[in-house]
Amino acid sequence: SRTLRAAGRQGRALLRAMAERSPLRGNSGLNHSGVDLQLPDRRRFSSRSSLASNRGGGATNGSVESLEAEDEAYDRADDSNSNDLDGYLEAGANIIGGESAPMHNSEWDRKVWNAYSRYKRPNIFGTIYIAEDGGFPEVKDLWYPTRWFTASITILFIISNIYFILSVDFNILAGHPPSGDAADYRQTRNMFLLTQPIAQILLQDRGRGDDLLAVFELCGLTLLIATGIHQLCMAYATKSARLKWFALYRFFWQIVPQLSSYSAMRLLHHVSPTVFLSAVSAFAAEMRNYDRWYATTHWLKFISFRLFCFIVGFDSFLVKIRAAYSNINGQQLTVANLYGAFVFMVQVLGVIQLGTFVQSRLFIFIFAGEDGVMQPGEKAKRNVWNALLVRKIWKCYSTPKFIAMMLSFDDNDFQRLVLNERAEAEPSSDSELEDSEPPPAKPQRRQR
Repeated sequence: SRTLRAAGRQGRALLRAMAERSPLRGNSGLNHSGVDLQLPDRRRFSSRSSLASNRGGGATNGSVESLEAEDEAYDRADDSNSNDLDGYLEAGANIIGGESAPMHNSEWDRKVWNAYSRYKRPNIFGTIYIAEDGGFPEVKDLWYPTRWFTASITILFIISNIYFILSVDFNILAGHPPSGDAADYRQTRNMFLLTQPIAQILLQDRGRGDDLLAVFELCGLTLLIATGIHQLCMAYATKSARLKWFALYRFFWQIVPQLSSYSAMRLLHHVSPTVFLSAVSAFAAEMRNYDRWYATTHWLKFISFRLFCFIVGFDSFLVKIRAAYSNINGQQLTVANLYGAFVFMVQVLGVIQLGTFVQSRLFIFIFAGEDGVMQPGEKAKRNVWNALLVRKIWKCYSTPKFIAMMLSFDDNDFQRLVLNERAEAEPSSDSELEDSEPPPAKPQRRQR
């Protein structure tokens, strides 16, 4: 007990000595956190020990006055500078002890809220506007070296996916196991499929539903490749500038993304909940402009197509997972097992065409207007913008870079081209304050 009491006395003496030497008891122009009181910021990033080790100074009568002065300066900054959003942004990072201290997200929320919340018409989007020139002058700034890598990965995915589809489907049609034991494959051929009744009618064999799906998938792949070749031939041979750039736009931004992850399972994209509900809303808004007979027939086509996508896509998923069963459950890590499992994973991930869905939503946001429904004229304007963009990329870059740009162009590039930012904007389009809400509450002062 005597040893503990002695240690306690020594600790208290050390704390008193540190307190006497600490600059936290008073520094001209600085509060207890080392932050300039003139800034509209009251964050406390630095500890007492770090400030004591970096600064020296005289002692005054405690730090209560500095705490109160800090809170008063903080309140005055919020009240007087609430209209000056640039002042808030400039105070976003303070240099404390030679290190940067960026604001926390909640601090940003508070400052921007105080800048805009008191107005009835807050001009939040005042610094953002759609480029009137279509963003074409900025095409020359889109290139960066990593596009080579992105384009190479895209080409690799296309080749591996086509090879996997051909090998699996031809083995199914020939009656050979796509992978693994033949006995296991014969057993999987007798498992259920939704297309079994159709196979029994067309092929006179209930157990050949997977053959029907293989034929369907190969036909779709052949049609997709033939369409791509046709677009390239048209771009090369035609004398019409419109047809040339439209063909290149369709090849690179519509056909190539489908080839990288094509499979019959991709039909499930049209019946996924998010895509299906979005399509229903857009189709219903479009059908309001037509008479009842026309709308009814098109609704029947819409529902029939989604039902077809569900049946064929679901059966294709069953066939694919059964064909990749031996690769997935293989006991040894071989190149064949790894390749089969990897390509199957890529096809599953490609069921939801996220890039296509995001791109369509961006086009709707830019071209569809306030109602969010793409009218024929707006669709034509979208297609023309894409074709003009392809022409601009061709003029700005060499042929290898043009191919890499077209294969790696994404929604980030689209946003960079279409949207511009102004240097500064007023927090509100008028000076009328919002009377329905009370002013922001001042933060509570900390107790010592």
